[in-house]
Amino acid sequence: MKVITITLLGLMLSLVANAQSSSVCDIFGAVYEEKEAYRADYRVYIEEDEYSADLIVFKEDNELMADKTGLWHFVKYRNFATFTVSFVKDRGQANFTVYFTEIDAEARCNR
Repeated sequence: MKVITITLLGLMLSLVANAQSSSVCDIFGAVYEEKEAYRADYRVYIEEDEYSADLIVFKEDNELMADKTGLWHFVKYRNFATFTVSFVKDRGQANFTVYFTEIDAEARCNR
């Protein structure tokens, strides 16, 4: 019983570590906005200057087109999301920073 519990706990910690350690440049697809920061996969700060941001993001209307770095399609339901974000007001609390662009070709990683 103890061996199974320890193994399961180790697996869970490994999954959490892998989710948090992925590169900002690899984040794209369907996203759900969490209201509570502790529930989100990533805490994100919105930059006003694109040159200061880690990631330039374009809000894609079509989920199928959100297939490259910086292309995000916001979904209404958490179950349909590839990842979740929570937008924070303090830059120091963020995992990374984004700048939202109006032009899809400008979506890119600044790291």
